[in-house]
Amino acid sequence: MTAAASVLDVVHRIPGRVRVRLPADAHTEGVGDAVSALPGVTSVVWSPLTRGLLVRYDAARADEPAILDAIALHAHVEATPAAQPELNGHRPTVVGAVTSLFGEVDTRIARASGGALGLGVLVPAVLTLWAARELLRGRAAPLAWSSALWYAHGLFRDYAFPGRED
Repeated sequence: MTAAASVLDVVHRIPGRVRVRLPADAHTEGVGDAVSALPGVTSVVWSPLTRGLLVRYDAARADEPAILDAIALHAHVEATPAAQPELNGHRPTVVGAVTSLFGEVDTRIARASGGALGLGVLVPAVLTLWAARELLRGRAAPLAWSSALWYAHGLFRDYAFPGRED
């Protein structure tokens, strides 16, 4: 009886970002540097505590299966096959459908702008312009306590734990 090969575990993926867990017997030394050297990879964060590797990449210039293959090759483990959208019976889940839709829109915007724009820049810019327009028209109103609490929560989550990656 042969032992099963160790396999990468893809924990989370959206276009431009993939998080994998490496098995206990994986070769982890230098894996971050090896993946960082791939074309289109913008950042790599290795967590020895969770054995997790978070890779951010330009979806227009990099190929996720190639990134996973490079991780597997360097770590001396098997790569997982590309996951299909999560299914609920035979129907896509709402989360999978929304993530896929916005991922495709973000990729198209990035391609059309030569990588200068994406939803992460465009949405805040549009919201800022809209807010400025409302202020200039004299439609400013006090912020509701529930909105202020929501914003405070987001700021705390994003800035209180700068080393934390989701």
